[in-house]
Amino acid sequence: MAEVPTPGLSLYDESTRSSLHDRLGKVEGQLRGVGRMIDGQRPAEEVLQQLASIRSAVKGITKAVMRSYIEVCAADAVKSGDPDAIDAMLETLIKFVKE
Repeated sequence: MAEVPTPGLSLYDESTRSSLHDRLGKVEGQLRGVGRMIDGQRPAEEVLQQLASIRSAVKGITKAVMRSYIEVCAADAVKSGDPDAIDAMLETLIKFVKE
């Protein structure tokens, strides 16, 4: 299936992996902050602003993961010529294009 690269292929280089971890850590912190905002009865407008920021950050992380997927897994599926691998790759891409 296209979700797993061929053995020997790395889905994320060290720089990308480090960047993704940093970005995920920031999102985790933002989520904890929203929890504190709710506990502290902060105005809904402030909470919603933080949630919009989190959504934007997650969208950026999703794009980075999708880029790696296309560069590694999708390219590998196309090179293999395996119709099942290509179908799986297309299903994954279509799922995220809809969102």
